[in-house]
Amino acid sequence: MQSTRSLSRLVRCCMFIALSFIVISPSRAADWLLAAPVPHVVPGQTFEVVVIGEPEGARWPRRLPAMIELSGKGLRMALELMAVGEPGSTRQRYFGQWPDEVVGLVTLTLPDASSARLLLEAAPAALPGALPSEVAQTQPPQAATSSASSASSASSASSAADNALIPPDAAVNTVVDPGALSFHEPMYIVYGGKHPKSARYQISFRYRLFDKNGVVAGNLPAVGGLYFAYTQTSMWDLESESKPFRDTSFRPSLFLQWKATESRHGHSLTLAGGYEHESNGREGAESRSLNMLFLRAASRYYLPDDKTYIGIEPKVWAYTNRDENPDIARYRGYGQLGLRIGRDSALMLTAILRRGTAGVGSTQRDLSYPIRKSIFSGVGTFLHVQYFNGYGQTLLEYNESRHPQFRFGVSLVRGTAGH
Repeated sequence: MQSTRSLSRLVRCCMFIALSFIVISPSRAADWLLAAPVPHVVPGQTFEVVVIGEPEGARWPRRLPAMIELSGKGLRMALELMAVGEPGSTRQRYFGQWPDEVVGLVTLTLPDASSARLLLEAAPAALPGALPSEVAQTQPPQAATSSASSASSASSASSAADNALIPPDAAVNTVVDPGALSFHEPMYIVYGGKHPKSARYQISFRYRLFDKNGVVAGNLPAVGGLYFAYTQTSMWDLESESKPFRDTSFRPSLFLQWKATESRHGHSLTLAGGYEHESNGREGAESRSLNMLFLRAASRYYLPDDKTYIGIEPKVWAYTNRDENPDIARYRGYGQLGLRIGRDSALMLTAILRRGTAGVGSTQRDLSYPIRKSIFSGVGTFLHVQYFNGYGQTLLEYNESRHPQFRFGVSLVRGTAGH
């Protein structure tokens, strides 16, 4: 009965968070067009584009998601554009920061507007004057005509709009493109702890099973957000003579995920639900496994500086099989709360809190700082500090308590499953 009440409270918490983030996104985005004052950009520097159309209620979004498509490579990456200057009735200037690693002929698009496509040349230095005509020759006739029309519109927009300068040190967050294969949970390796000293590492990825523009998702849009994910967490004993792996947790899952809302300020809510299996792959008395159905909500709220955000990620579950560890709910409970605060391009603090029905649980906190730039916000090289205290540091030890454990190392991905 107590576990039922705990689950009910967590479900109500998820519903409250979900309702608090419900907003209406612009419905006219599909008619927007993209234009640029110049057809080239410089990697690592800010660039400007003009969005032409009619916004919902004549209000342009302050933050606008965009996509870079690398010609002929099938690669895509996402970035955010920020509004600059005073908006016109049918157009708005935006700026972004071009990734350092992206060079060559690329296409800039708006994911929610199929007509908004712009061909750009990314090069380290100023391009020769003959390049615009060369770029035009690489386009199909229709695209070239569209670009010429867009450039003309952009020139008019620039003269009519406010002459506010793009901040030279503006930092625009970039996020991993939710493509077919992407990152899922954080990936790291850290060393430390005690009794014994050990390395803890985690790898994680997810794969979208159906192309959103394919036949299946085209007829059944809901399956466009169907993912298979896999996460593996291992504890490696580096103090004992044979250096054995103390325990490894294998977590495959199958779930539906979709972005429920996203406001013009970048605040967002993503929902997911599905099936997850967890086991340690061992036999006999040391075998541990469980199956569960889960619901997860991941929300982000950006502070006034438009760079720092607070993330809240509650997750609740119901066990469908736990024969090898029937009392695991006493230590792990029926849900957890994930929290994060920081910047994608700077210091980030995250926490995972669990509480079991017996009144005990665990706390894990991770602090990371980037030491290598990347074209993706949650990917790169980060100095990483991890703190763990409580029950269930490994699945084998789900009912054993560990005193505070500190580990230090590096991480390659520090994103969350919900984004």
